[in-house]
Order: sequence, then C-alpha cells, then structure tokens
Amino acid sequence: MISPLARPAPLDLDVQRSEERTLVTVSGELDAATASYLYGRLAELEMEGATNVVLDLARLNFMDSTGLGVIVTEHKRVQRVGGTLTIFSPSSPVRRLFEITGLTQCLDIVPAKDEP
Repeated sequence: MISPLARPAPLDLDVQRSEERTLVTVSGELDAATASYLYGRLAELEMEGATNVVLDLARLNFMDSTGLGVIVTEHKRVQRVGGTLTIFSPSSPVRRLFEITGLTQCLDIVPAKDEP
C-alpha cells in the first residue's frame, strides 16, 4: 500500500521557506492520482506554521478538479489563520482552468513577470 504522502511519479514539489513566505513549486500533473500528495505536504507545512504560501505553477502541465479542490482548501486554510495564498505564474492550461471556473475572481494570481 502506498502512503498518502508518497510522491506519485508525475508530480514533483520543491519547498523553500523563509520568514515571510513558503514557496511551493509544483511540477508535473495535479490530478486525482497526485492531489493527496500535495494536500498532505500542505498540511505538513501548516503544522510547521506556514501562513503565507506561494504556489508556483509555471511547471504544472495539467490540473483537474481534484487539484482545484486542494488549492481552494489551502486558500480557505490560510485565510482562517490570517495568511495569504498566492498562485504564481500558472501555466497556460492551468490558468485557463482558473478562468473557466471563475477562481480568478477569488484567488490571488500573479503573472510570471512579477516576483512571487
């Protein structure tokens, strides 16, 4: 049996922490098979005190509704603790998904030309 935090092959996370923020670079595919890994890692960061989270999605090739659910859940979590969630540089297909679902209206999405 695979642990819920075992990294599925098509998803890679890189976490960099500073006093001001936690930068999580997400690469690969975020779908039903990989969403629990991201969810678990974000839960670990929450337990470590992360409140200002930046998700760098420039290298995320694909995301389905399960991945959207993880991002919305993280958005709600950081808001509860007075923090922020910033979506940085989503790839074109991922940005389109945010637009189609209307999440561009409630998430802080920063284009690549700006610093995360």
